[in-house]
Formats: sequence, structure tokens, C-alpha cells
Amino acid sequence: MTEPPAQFSPPKNPGEIPNSELEHIEQSVIRAAREAGALLASRFEGVLEISSKGDKPGKDLVTDVDKASQKLIAEIMAETCPSHMLLGEEDPPDEETVAADWIWVVDPVDGTTNFVNSSIVHAVSVAALFRGVAMAAAMWIPWPNKAGFLLMHARVGNGTWMDGSKEKVQVHPASETGAPVPGVLAARPGWLRRMFDVQEPLEGKLGENRIGGSACYEQFMVAKGSMQYSITGYAFTWDFAAGPLLVKEAGGKVLVANFERNFVEFEGWGQNYANDSATYSRMRNWSGLLMLGAPATVDFVAANLRARRPGLAGLPGRVLSRAGRVFARPNK
Repeated sequence: MTEPPAQFSPPKNPGEIPNSELEHIEQSVIRAAREAGALLASRFEGVLEISSKGDKPGKDLVTDVDKASQKLIAEIMAETCPSHMLLGEEDPPDEETVAADWIWVVDPVDGTTNFVNSSIVHAVSVAALFRGVAMAAAMWIPWPNKAGFLLMHARVGNGTWMDGSKEKVQVHPASETGAPVPGVLAARPGWLRRMFDVQEPLEGKLGENRIGGSACYEQFMVAKGSMQYSITGYAFTWDFAAGPLLVKEAGGKVLVANFERNFVEFEGWGQNYANDSATYSRMRNWSGLLMLGAPATVDFVAANLRARRPGLAGLPGRVLSRAGRVFARPNK
């Protein structure tokens, strides 16, 4: 059992958070990801209660495991970090809540459609954010090892670690020029060329593309060094709460496509953060497209993608409809 932390004066910014408190929070999110992952493993390929969140059968699936996993994580948070609140994918979509300083952003089963169809490409993602900035994170994925899973975790300034290992996790090293390395995996959406023109230095050098159906799993693979970079999204806050911290602490860099579809540094959701329902709603409704990988790699790829301008007709419908907008807008 993770013991409650000692009482500290409420910090005003991330730099004021005592390291002992960060260590406790990190251990708490590790525990939550591990226990939720064990729940998923116990139900994998079993009988599931499956429904759709929307009005299209087979789309936006949710299962009783998604709900049970989020409930378990919420219970661990309440036990170990009682002043924190939770924002999860399975929350009621119209819930109006005042944002606390500390929010756990949770994807209890990322890749639900994969999980339902007995694909091992799924994940549990848990991140503790202080005023919109990820401070500690853990992610669990199934894996063909003795334990049956991998669990990766990080806290700000302490590196990224694989649970049970004494060596830090590192992103895949970049080439001398930053150009993606031939024969090394990468992930990018199939509609990429409908939104971006690929410039000559990058043409034919995008890496070996693999798309698995789980944004969190892709980011795990980037932090682990199995993928040299990913262009992931459009996806929601719970898809990107943990992965960017894992990648950054593994020596990587994270960019986000802004409203003009230029890739800029991704800093989370801290801008103009306030303890009000508008902040909570903004975080819940946010969606974005992220690029993650070794710094030289993502800089090279970003420099050689140019946004296409001839209107929005060619964009995928999911991108057009999600959260009522197409691109990640800066917080106001």
C-alpha cells in the first residue's frame, strides 16, 4: 500500500513541489497503472460488456473493463493523493467540475477496439498534472516477457525508467542529419499527405510506418526506442497526458501542430490555468496532433512538412468533428 504523503504547503508553481512529494505521487501513479493493467490482463479475451459512446455501432467502443479500470485508478488516487482530482476518458461528457491544482489524467484502456478484438496493442495511461503540466506518469502495456507486461514511468527531472530495470530508458538515437533512419519503425497517420506536403529532403525517408490503433502504445514505443518517432493524433488530453513526459525524460522532444499546422514545442495545458470549470472543460475538450522522438529527428521531420492550404475538404471526418474544431488551439 502506498502511504499518504506528508502535508506540504500548497505550491504555486511546479518548481516549488518538494521532491519527496513528487516521489510519492510517482509511486502512486505507478501503482495505479500496474493494478489497472493487471485488471486488463485478467479480462483479456474474456466475456465483455460492450457498448458504443455515440450513435454509430462499432465506433467509440467502451467496455465494462474501461469503466472498472478507471474506477480502480480513482480509488487508488483517493487513497494515496486525496487532494487530487481525476479527469478520465470515461467521465460523463457533460460533467462540469472545477479544476484542482493536481489532476490525474487517465486513459483506463487506450485501444479499446483492439482490446475487444483480442489485440495486445493497448495500454493503461496515468499522469499526474500540476496546474496543467505533467509531473509524474506511468504507462502499462502487454508484453511477451515472463511478467506479461512492461510498465514505464517517469517524474520531472528524474528520467524515464522501465519498472524493474536499473537502466534509464532512452529514445532511439537520431541520425547525423536528423533524417529518419531506414529500416527503423515510425508511426504516422495514413492521411498525413492530405494535410501536409512532404518536402524533398524527407521524401522517401519517413521510416518504416506502423500504426497500431493506440496512441499511448505508440508513445510508449517512442520512449522505449523501438520507434524513432511518431506523429500521433488527433487525440485527446488523456491520450497525451503521460506519453510526452515519458518521451521527454527519455531524452526526446515533443511538438504539437498549432492552428496553422506548424509544429511547435508542446508544453501541456498550463497556459492561463485557473481553478475553475472553464479550465477543466478546456482540458477535457482539447484535441491535438503531436510529434514525438529524438530532438534532431522531430526537428528534421517538422522542418520538412508543409501544411497544405486548399481548404478542409480532404481532411478525415473524425478530425473535423472531434471537440468541434480541427486543430489544437492554444489555451486562452
